Amino acid sequence: MNKKMKWLAVAPLIFAASSGLTSCSDASGYLLLRVINSEDYIYLQEDESEPEDMVVQFEKSEAVQNYLDELATQEGKHYKGVKVIYDTSDTNETLYSELQTGKSHYDLMNVSDYMAQKIVSGKMAIPLYQNGNTIPKYETYASASVKGILDAIKAPQYDKPDIVLADYAVGYMWGTLGLLFNPDYPGFSGLEFDEIINDMQSVEALWNSKYKGTISVKNSMRDTYALGVLYTYKDEFAEIKTKYENGTMTLQQYKDAFSDIFNRCDEKSVSEVKLSLDALKENVFGLEVDSGKQDIITKKIGINFAWSGDAVYSMDQGEDLTQVSEEVELYYSVPELGSNVWMDVWVMPDCDRSEEQYKLAHMFLDFLSDPVNAAQNMNYTGYTSFVAGDSILELVRDWYDYRTGEIYVDEEFQVYSYDAVSGDIAAIDYSDFSRDNNDRDNELLYYSEEELEDVPTTVDDLLPVMVEEEDEEGNIVEVHKTYGMLSNVTEMVAAGELEAVDLRYFFKDTIEEYDLDADAIFYSDCYLPFTYEDEEGVEHQNISVGRQFFCQYPNEETLNRCAVMKDYGDNNKYVMKMWENFKSNNLPTWATVLFIVIIAGAVALISYFVINSLMKKSTRKKRIENN
Repeated sequence: MNKKMKWLAVAPLIFAASSGLTSCSDASGYLLLRVINSEDYIYLQEDESEPEDMVVQFEKSEAVQNYLDELATQEGKHYKGVKVIYDTSDTNETLYSELQTGKSHYDLMNVSDYMAQKIVSGKMAIPLYQNGNTIPKYETYASASVKGILDAIKAPQYDKPDIVLADYAVGYMWGTLGLLFNPDYPGFSGLEFDEIINDMQSVEALWNSKYKGTISVKNSMRDTYALGVLYTYKDEFAEIKTKYENGTMTLQQYKDAFSDIFNRCDEKSVSEVKLSLDALKENVFGLEVDSGKQDIITKKIGINFAWSGDAVYSMDQGEDLTQVSEEVELYYSVPELGSNVWMDVWVMPDCDRSEEQYKLAHMFLDFLSDPVNAAQNMNYTGYTSFVAGDSILELVRDWYDYRTGEIYVDEEFQVYSYDAVSGDIAAIDYSDFSRDNNDRDNELLYYSEEELEDVPTTVDDLLPVMVEEEDEEGNIVEVHKTYGMLSNVTEMVAAGELEAVDLRYFFKDTIEEYDLDADAIFYSDCYLPFTYEDEEGVEHQNISVGRQFFCQYPNEETLNRCAVMKDYGDNNKYVMKMWENFKSNNLPTWATVLFIVIIAGAVALISYFVINSLMKKSTRKKRIENN
């Protein structure tokens, strides 16, 4: 994979002056745009050979220069350029607190969907798309399926009808919440692979005593409460799923019913969920904020209740032998009865700004929604962009499609592809990604054919070549053979070696150079379903477990059984009180007892040595007196 994971930067970026600035321009004559985002959530340049930081690219973009020229020509406003004041924040709650107190003045703020609802309901954000301002690339390239979920969210108004959140928010990244697990975890001794895969399709596994002490869950009120809801009302989730599957409930009715149950937060429901979470506390290793994705790699834990983006990070790190001494193969499950689909969005806080800054904010969102830029952000952060389009399709192909890796290199390092159906051999020119061949099942993706005099004519001419890989200092770290024989993916799918992943739902109406029906179907072993036997020996195929590809792009069926977590509104007080009680003792009872036993043992041991020492001194003293 070409993915670059930059998750652990410690210093926030600040490209200009303080975030408290409220003026349209600074003293040097630049038009200012004030933006705040989470850490490591936008592309940053890692070395001089790579493109500049994303915000710098925006500052220098043709669209910005044209806008500055337009202002100078039409309104006589002359600016030297645009400066993006780019800050980072740790949590949604910190941003919300600063908005409430008026300490922050930003033109754009990136927050989670629930916080966007809270901000809009509290009348702390203003609508987008006013005075003719638009975000055309977002409207063109944002995936209609994921955007549709955002469009359906309503921010409650206590004195007026609910507000459509999409009028105030633009989607940035999205994902799911699920179970990240290591089937080879030493603590699962005696458990078979099939048994673990079967168990991990349900959140009930976290309450199962055979996984006791191997689990970490989020030190997050909302995420862990949602986990408690999924467990507490599992029978109701199963009932509506059955009704949908047998046709007595439409898909929309199922989604609405699922969302209603998933977002229960009245006093009675919170009390019921608290009982479930109290029982969970007996089974878990502990709570974590960000350490879980590393703890599962180091085998400190075997199961982590995780965000899909963190799950991808853990999987990538676990496979990287420069990061780990032994490969750790992890899997991710979106529970069979459903889970949470989350979204991070951009909103515009209600604070002072000029018309120029308002327009500039829309231009920035449009810039981020260009598939080329979205792919750059996605490649850097590892999270999944709202945006689809050609560049995203190419990136996902590069990461996950089996056919992109089937190449041949000859003695002179000319690259060839072999078509297993026709028997044709062609040179590959990676500088041109256009294609006009419609038989895509058995060909390498993204190449154009060149007529060369010395192209091999038979498979026998494709000899294996030793390829050397070097580290940054030029030392050879790996030597392996590569062959040009391109496998027949149709046969591999039939044999269960690959899965044909249909992502037409995500890319629909966004791709221009490719064919939706042919090119939005991917062939991957990162999305492979597992066949397993239940306790009665009946064979099943799971629908909820996969690896990186599944984390980033769940299929449509999986997405249909996930719901957005709404803002709890006035009921937040019940959830907060429950959470305070839940966290009053982070350690489960078994761990507390063990801790007490250890402390008691230590005290007893110390007491023994102290008493023994005093007795010896007393004995010596008596001997001296007797002598």
